[in-house]
Amino acid sequence: MSQEQRNKVPPALDFRRLNAVVCTHAHIDHCGRLGMLPRLGFEGPVFCTEPTATLLPMVLRSSANLQKMRVEEFREGTGPDAVVLDPPPDPSLKVDDRHEDPPVLYARGDAERVSRNLVGVPYRVWREIASGIRMRLHDASHIIGSASVELEIAHGASRIRVVFSGDIGPSGETYLAARGHAPEADVVVMESTTGSRPIGTHAPDTDASLREVIEHCRHGRRTAIMPTFSVGRAQVLVHHLAQLSREGLLDEIPVYLDSPMAIRAAELCVQHPSLLSGTARAMIGRGHSPFEFDSLHCLWSRKHSLKIAGREGAGIVLAGSGFCDAGPVLHHLENALCHDRGFVVFTGYVLPGSMAESLASGVAKRVRINGTEIDVRARISRLQGLSGHADADQMCDWLAGSGHVPGLVVLNHGDDAARIGMETRIMSAMPTKVARPACQDTVALA
Repeated sequence: MSQEQRNKVPPALDFRRLNAVVCTHAHIDHCGRLGMLPRLGFEGPVFCTEPTATLLPMVLRSSANLQKMRVEEFREGTGPDAVVLDPPPDPSLKVDDRHEDPPVLYARGDAERVSRNLVGVPYRVWREIASGIRMRLHDASHIIGSASVELEIAHGASRIRVVFSGDIGPSGETYLAARGHAPEADVVVMESTTGSRPIGTHAPDTDASLREVIEHCRHGRRTAIMPTFSVGRAQVLVHHLAQLSREGLLDEIPVYLDSPMAIRAAELCVQHPSLLSGTARAMIGRGHSPFEFDSLHCLWSRKHSLKIAGREGAGIVLAGSGFCDAGPVLHHLENALCHDRGFVVFTGYVLPGSMAESLASGVAKRVRINGTEIDVRARISRLQGLSGHADADQMCDWLAGSGHVPGLVVLNHGDDAARIGMETRIMSAMPTKVARPACQDTVALA
């Protein structure tokens, strides 16, 4: 069963009997099915952090609108088209081979109903969410409002402490404040996204890499197209570029942020300065946004996006989506890939089997975008060090940070290679049991 088909199948439980739902953060892979709740019979509270309660309605409305639009485009044959023609894609990694309407999990009205039931909870404050169960949220420093969830569950005369990691951000400060370690727990349900990735001896210097991109744009009079995820990655890039602008390195080179969602997410960050790094907080205290600079231009509409597509001269365009499967990045790529003055810079994870992966790895020689076949002649580059996820060693440090060894660690949110890699690291670091359950498996807590 494909992941898209799996999304249509809810867990086998009576949603009408649920007391509450807890959401860790507003990335679509962690909240994308919340809009299904009303049709499944759940009308109760959805607990999350206060920033997530602001961001989540935008994400759910956007998702609902996109699902509707995908059906219309599929029926009319006008959907986004991004395919590698040479070399032919690996059939085992085929991203989309659709012969029927794309699934619609929920409509905008469902998204609105869920949004009305959101309950924003401050970090580090205990909140009872059901009889015998209380919850506390901890800042995960992955994106604005991201959280790890600590549950204390009454079990007879004793209590069981369970921690859900959510997505854990890297160590130290980015544009967000530095996160803490895992709270003490009996059971930890833990992400494993980076479990199989090799750990380098030196972290890449992001500012140095961006300086190279800027200089290449300036001297080659090129516009760098950066496929960008709207929530998280876009704020990291804009924050770094703002710092370089204040150092005088951008001069008059224009930077275009081509994503309304990314613009709103940056505004939300400024509204919660206590969650940001010390440098960012100091800037806000002086009346300046750490996500603004003189040469930054925010694009709110497709009309404005199309106006700059194919522009000549030095510049940078941050455009969604990061996987190059839809969104404004496609018409920017259509204009950039076809000539040797084009410049495309990938800044993070690329989906296996996608056009983004083939381009980022330098394999793609010929592609088709929105019906136009293009020989890839542009310069392709890739920046490292911008991941919003802690690496595997940092995840182990997060887990061990409480000084307490949990009785069980349950690994999720990672492919099998990632979970096996993380399991090996954890078991070499502490005497605990590690589980790698399959989808729909049940894990006994006691």
